[in-house]
Amino acid sequence: MLGGVKERWLFVYAVCLCATGILAAFVVSPDAGPDFASPLPDAFVSETTSPATTSTTVPSAFPALPIRVDAPAIRTGSGFVLPVTGGGPGAWEVLTPCAGTAVVDGLPVRGAHVVLDPGHGGSEPGAVGPSGLTEKELNLDIAARVAHRLRAEGAAVVVTRPGDHRVTLQTRAAIATSLEPLAFVSIHHNAAPLTNGPMPGSELYHQIADPDSKRLAGLLWEEFQAAFAPFGSDWAVGDDPGARARQSASTGDDFYGVLRRSQGVPAVLTEAAFLSDPDEDALLRTDEFRDAEAAAIAQAILRLVATEDPGSGFVATKVSDAPAGGGGGTAGCEDPPLS
Repeated sequence: MLGGVKERWLFVYAVCLCATGILAAFVVSPDAGPDFASPLPDAFVSETTSPATTSTTVPSAFPALPIRVDAPAIRTGSGFVLPVTGGGPGAWEVLTPCAGTAVVDGLPVRGAHVVLDPGHGGSEPGAVGPSGLTEKELNLDIAARVAHRLRAEGAAVVVTRPGDHRVTLQTRAAIATSLEPLAFVSIHHNAAPLTNGPMPGSELYHQIADPDSKRLAGLLWEEFQAAFAPFGSDWAVGDDPGARARQSASTGDDFYGVLRRSQGVPAVLTEAAFLSDPDEDALLRTDEFRDAEAAAIAQAILRLVATEDPGSGFVATKVSDAPAGGGGGTAGCEDPPLS
């Protein structure tokens, strides 16, 4: 079995190079090939149904995306990227934001290097700061800033919700597993600190069994520590900051649903700072701090892809069955317009 994420992608890329030569020897049907003719504004999207070319150049930090003749996901007219479960052009069957099914039109999304998941949304605000800042709006803004930075580096990026919408954990994870990115990062901000300390109390949760997930969590820890240091030395701290897994005491599996459901893709859930702390709430309202957080996430992903850095800040696995905060399910969820 191939080892880390880089080795798996290098193998796929080599296969794709061979496949390109083979495909060129055949007549390609109108619906068969992806369109490489335009840049990758936020994901590898087939804007037309023309045969494959190789005119798009991806910077060396990110490998060329594998050539796929299927459509694992589509982008709807309202901007959602949703996993395809059946159908075809003009009538795709998809998993909806509320984990139902629908038949919609949309542009095929053939792959992504990174999937960013801004936590919460819609009727699920997440944590709320003393100023009234909600986690759902903060998470979405950070995701947009990270996406902008990664796209500037040549990455194809998908964001799991385009606006203030509710999306189930099932759909968020399915977007990632369908697109098979190099990294899946679920962006959150913490609440209810226990004490204060001299170092940022960032918590990074990785999958129990995936070494690339663990390495990404350690890289995120390093980048958050470096990025936040200029903003002060009195930080809110929870029970155990650092990079760690959280395990369900009853099942032994990953505790957080977004990590458990996305197994097979390196995934990390970030809790960069404590929104419920007045001082950190004030920081999180500034462009300077948000840019620092976004730069840290983007840099950690770049290091995952382009280096062998192991990361650090690892702490012991947390085992518990305490409530995870609720939300993310289908109860009361209403799908927004998709066309």
